[in-house]
Amino acid sequence: MRAACAFLFSIVVALPAFGQTQLAQQCAAFGEAQYRKLSPSIDRITALEFPPPALERVEAKAGSQTVSTALTLRGRLTFRNGPPFETHFVCLLDAQRRPIFFYALPALATRGAPTPVTRGGTPAPPPTDTPTLPLGQAPALPEAARPPLPASAVRLRGLVRDLGGRLQLLPCDGSPLSLEDRTPAQELTRALRELTTGKEGRPMFVEMYGSREVGLGAGIAALELRRASVETAGCRERFDHREWIGTGNDPAWRVEVTSRDMVISLLGGPPAQRVTHAGPQRQDGTIMYTSADGPEPVVLINEQRCVDPQSGSLFAYSVQVRNEGRTLVGCVAHNPSMPAP
Repeated sequence: MRAACAFLFSIVVALPAFGQTQLAQQCAAFGEAQYRKLSPSIDRITALEFPPPALERVEAKAGSQTVSTALTLRGRLTFRNGPPFETHFVCLLDAQRRPIFFYALPALATRGAPTPVTRGGTPAPPPTDTPTLPLGQAPALPEAARPPLPASAVRLRGLVRDLGGRLQLLPCDGSPLSLEDRTPAQELTRALRELTTGKEGRPMFVEMYGSREVGLGAGIAALELRRASVETAGCRERFDHREWIGTGNDPAWRVEVTSRDMVISLLGGPPAQRVTHAGPQRQDGTIMYTSADGPEPVVLINEQRCVDPQSGSLFAYSVQVRNEGRTLVGCVAHNPSMPAP
């Protein structure tokens, strides 16, 4: 689940290793049930014994619920129709140490740079058989400009404002926090300035990786910007069972991908086309969904900086939809309640 609460970590809680293992198994079972509600493609979440889980006392709120401790554990996420992968999970517990919130941390071991052109491979070549529509993609910064994220980095969503030269983050379902921009080349500050030009004080919705600062009155340090927009539902945005939502222009179009099917629609065109897909596949770092009944349509997703040319909104992923001899190109957002792909 998304990290939508503000943390004030204090000391590590003393607990025998056996007790931490039991808590980790309990949290994994809780998280598995939560993730299965979001996507039937998820089969199991298994807590791993190494590295051992770490329990910390916190002062936080998850919605209206009070969090007293947080357990960080290494776990394996297994899909019904895809390869498993390992990552770190955080399980928030109440005063009786019952799980109330569960979410995945980014798998940093495979991410030499926060936003590579593709994850774990070389960029997918553009199609040569069909023309592509123009796309306002920003060039990726050199790898040296994007240092690896620390292990403490968490996924955050919320609204950012410039209050007289000071940045403030209002997390979804959280309280306002001071924000320091440590993104490469201060990408967050630049995006805020460009998207709110002439509208001083207007908030910008962001998805980002950040870390909690230490000290009295400390806030959040923004480490990597994943999404930025002022023309969106923001924290009220609903993905429901959709894993990806992509859009493009000229002509305006939209694609939605769930664990079972994909829906492609053109503004002012024929009725939306819904087809069952064969599950996500990876090819040279590209996530690919193909029709279960034929060679098209095909949806190709790359982890690549993408800027919508009309709204200026920034995304972490670009998308291509190949259908009926035509290729549509645009930007796509990933369900923040799902583990990072």
